[in-house]
Amino acid sequence: MRIIATVLLVIFGIIYYPLNSLYLMVQKWYLPMWHKDRVIYFAFAPFYWILVGLTTIISLPYEKLSEFAS
Repeated sequence: MRIIATVLLVIFGIIYYPLNSLYLMVQKWYLPMWHKDRVIYFAFAPFYWILVGLTTIISLPYEKLSEFAS
């Protein structure tokens, strides 16, 4: 069972790490827009929250699998 968890962990890791890196880069750009340009902030909000949702959906099983596989 641990072998299957490890394989799934690798697959989720291949998806999670680039997605999380993208999320952190977008967050660094997006959050200061509240003070700089509110139109851009609200225009980009749906895309930002979709990215937050995808990152969360992938990170939850990834973290649970990492606890189980170790």
